Amino acid sequence: MRFSEIIEHLRDLSVLEVISSDIDEEITEVKFIDPRQKQFSSSVLYFSNRKQDFNSLPPQCIITDQNDINNAGVAGGNIALVPENDFGYVFNSVFQMVADSHKDRFYDSLMRTLDGVRNVDALIDIASQAFGASLIFIDRDFRIQGYSTQIPVTDKLWKRNIEQGYCDYEFIKAVKSLKSVQMSDSSMSAIEVSCTSSPFKKFSCKVFCRDIWVGYIIVIENNESYRPEHAEMLKTLSGVLGYAVMKYEPNYLYMTSEYHSFLYNLIIGADISSLPEAYRNLSFPSEMQVFYCRATANKQAFPQERDLTNHLASVFPDCHVIGRRHSAAILGSHSMLSRVGLMLSAFPSECHVKVGTSLPFEDISELKSHYDEAHDAFELGETIDPDLSIYTFEDYGLYVMLRTVESSENLSRYLHPALPKLAAYDLDNGSNLELTLHTYLKCACNTTETAESLFLHRNSVIYRLRRIEELCGIDLNDTDLRFRLRLSFAINNVINGKRKWNAERPASG
Repeated sequence: MRFSEIIEHLRDLSVLEVISSDIDEEITEVKFIDPRQKQFSSSVLYFSNRKQDFNSLPPQCIITDQNDINNAGVAGGNIALVPENDFGYVFNSVFQMVADSHKDRFYDSLMRTLDGVRNVDALIDIASQAFGASLIFIDRDFRIQGYSTQIPVTDKLWKRNIEQGYCDYEFIKAVKSLKSVQMSDSSMSAIEVSCTSSPFKKFSCKVFCRDIWVGYIIVIENNESYRPEHAEMLKTLSGVLGYAVMKYEPNYLYMTSEYHSFLYNLIIGADISSLPEAYRNLSFPSEMQVFYCRATANKQAFPQERDLTNHLASVFPDCHVIGRRHSAAILGSHSMLSRVGLMLSAFPSECHVKVGTSLPFEDISELKSHYDEAHDAFELGETIDPDLSIYTFEDYGLYVMLRTVESSENLSRYLHPALPKLAAYDLDNGSNLELTLHTYLKCACNTTETAESLFLHRNSVIYRLRRIEELCGIDLNDTDLRFRLRLSFAINNVINGKRKWNAERPASG
């Protein structure tokens, strides 16, 4: 909205005198003048109803004292005088006009964006740029359904929630105990949510699809301060997001049963004794396993929980599916591990779904720790062996442990000195001694299997192993040393990803 439009509207409300009008700039905010203020923004319409002794007037202002104009002089800009008796009424009218104008423009912009992207994730990402802050969309169970990447989330608590895909049970309890959350009503009004665990302010607004409450949209301040219109902007975004869900992603309207909520609450860390007693004694396989499945491509094609459940029921009648966007946790019997390929065939091929598996367990109250095993096996396996599709915790548990250590100290200090020495030697001489040692340890120190794996003659492998011992001053017959070397290769994988060596050429003849 521009100054000329505001003046035209105000002429029906008050007797104004326009002193100057030669700026054609959009007005985005309305503020009272601070007497201490030295600089003014040309996009703000300033108001003053008392003598200010200006050295120079703001670029756009409405004031009540003619003396301020006389003292400062008029050197251009948009300036108007309003009778003092009308000041409050005029200020409130202009404030609402600018707010409504901004809201209408923001709504139109969001709808145009949605028509183009037809996608909730993209809508949230683009909207975050209008806020100058990060946005997160969660469902009623506090599962992460979307978040901004153009303005990434820097709040540590919410970064962890995004990495997990859900909020921990204790976190949810703490949020629900906040007075501002308890006092929130069934409207889309934005509320401020603050907690001692985070330095960043947050505004939260409920999202409805027609009259169905489906989740929350949250704006996190990051390093930018809130603008006064953020609350209204969030309310507008909530309405558009509800429409987007209903039109393009109606799976959000699918409410899980109490039984699925029971399993989900176990996954996020609820004590089983705090959950409905009716579900605690349900029959589960005597030896269970968790399979964490996630799309690595074309995530929009990932099936909904109910569709996946129906698809798997005929093959794995005892399995239970706890779904989220782009991923699902499947709880089933240990025997499913031998048919995990059949499980993966339930997903569209264009999703390129991969799976992490937990260790077997017998007590359903241990579901969270074994879900974490499957999730962590996936995360580490995908990083270390991206060409594979199945990652078991049995194979990747050591890497999970090492990653935990890495978060608190530098893992490279635990590397055996033989590895960096061999890497440097190979780089200088174009050799493959490090690969030979890695393969030898992987083949349980069997020289024949090592030779077959590297397409070498067995004598060539023996020669290389002797060369390694000479260069590094080690004895490969020492079983403790072999363990330390295998651990060092695992540390290398966690720090740098899987090592890429020069390919060996098959032996001729």
